[in-house]
Amino acid sequence: MTADERESPASERELATTSWSWGGLGPVGGFVLTLAGIGLLLWGFLGRTGSGPSLMYQAAKVVAVGLVITGTTLAARRRD
Repeated sequence: MTADERESPASERELATTSWSWGGLGPVGGFVLTLAGIGLLLWGFLGRTGSGPSLMYQAAKVVAVGLVITGTTLAARRRD
């Protein structure tokens, strides 16, 4: 353990290792999440279920997470 690790609070160290567990999916996983969210959006938009607005809201969140994962992993790879 280095001096920097001893001085930083444990919560920061744990957060650095456990945050964005979705990030391990990589750009392919992010792309799959985005496609799944778009599919759910279309399903809700076409009115295939009775819970249209709530389904579309959840699908929009899945699309957003997928786009963030794809963008951050591609940006990190480009930076290296």
